[in-house]
Amino acid sequence: MKMRLTSSIAAAWVAGAFPAAAADCPIERAVYAEPEAGVELRFDASGENTPLSHRFTLVSSNAKMKVDGHVLYDPEIERPVAMALDNCPEGDVTGADIAACTIWKGIIYAADKATGQVDLIPDEGADAPDSLILPGFGPVIAASAFGAAMTTTPWDIFSFKQCSPKA
Repeated sequence: MKMRLTSSIAAAWVAGAFPAAAADCPIERAVYAEPEAGVELRFDASGENTPLSHRFTLVSSNAKMKVDGHVLYDPEIERPVAMALDNCPEGDVTGADIAACTIWKGIIYAADKATGQVDLIPDEGADAPDSLILPGFGPVIAASAFGAAMTTTPWDIFSFKQCSPKA
């Protein structure tokens, strides 16, 4: 099922407010940037991803902070759900443990500049989209320990920056 997003965010994106993506970069090696707050979302190219799970790291250049995250497909809502996790315990953990260390959770969308199409994030092996939209990301991250040292609240849109080298 494909989703389309119509809003001023999508309109600004289609109008060219964000840089274009490089061709031929698989999503699992893509690096995205939110330049206002200096945050990058870097997908993990370790080869441990599955079609239903992408691993990523959020890195703040200004605050020198780093948190891990992943994207899992939620069959109940039929959408990929991303979670940014800070200082989660390792090993055998409960749902309450994960909830306590989750600093942002939400559906993650992919946007294509050429067509203006907004869709769900693609599976591993697919080309990286031009941009990622993380609804509600900015305010939640700004209120977290990860965002506490930031001077600017991050935006909810990350633009393709580069393709990381093969692992």
